Amino acid sequence: MTDVPGPLLASGRAADVYDIGDGKVLRRYRTRPSGAELDAALEARAMAHVRARGYPVPEVHDVDGVDLVMDRIDGPTMLEALEAAPWKVIWHARVLARLQRKLARIAAPDWMLAASADADHAQSVLHLDLHPMNVILSSKGPVVIDWTNAAGGPQGFDGALTFVEISTFPTDGLVDRIGQQVFARSFRWFRGKRVIAPFLKAACDHRLGDSGLLPEERVAVAALRRRLAT
Repeated sequence: MTDVPGPLLASGRAADVYDIGDGKVLRRYRTRPSGAELDAALEARAMAHVRARGYPVPEVHDVDGVDLVMDRIDGPTMLEALEAAPWKVIWHARVLARLQRKLARIAAPDWMLAASADADHAQSVLHLDLHPMNVILSSKGPVVIDWTNAAGGPQGFDGALTFVEISTFPTDGLVDRIGQQVFARSFRWFRGKRVIAPFLKAACDHRLGDSGLLPEERVAVAALRRRLAT
């Protein structure tokens, strides 16, 4: 991989995305945590697995340590589209729920499962970070990005984690908070309350175990966890 990959397109909490030309981008972790090389390889493998089964993800062309080279997908993120047209909040919530239902129909291969996986229950591919910032609305339809956390497990956990992430994302102002709650509740309705309800507490605990969680997010997730316990 080149040391000067190209123009910076986006920066997330753990990685940067560069335009390297020829319709491709390079996603590079800024830090090299323990096992990062394995994580990048698993991320590429997970993306290839779901793409081969018709799920909308960028095609990966190369993986090298903490670098992934994949197709460039042009278009706004779902969050950007929501900010531009907040009256479409319910429509976007339905799209996100549909994307997650489609992913839940893909069985997780053995290499994605933890050693403790329950062999008596179906184990789906889980994105584990499926929220509006990780959906790009391309001209050909929505595309899901950032598969760093992909794993196998019960589909309801993925839905519960998305609900927790949406519900506790930092917002400014009353209007934004109302829109956030409308989105979260609409998503829960379209995804299925009965599907995600059994996993909400575990999803909160999962989020609280994330060392990269922002302080205001941690407070919000802890508050949601307390409400669920009552």
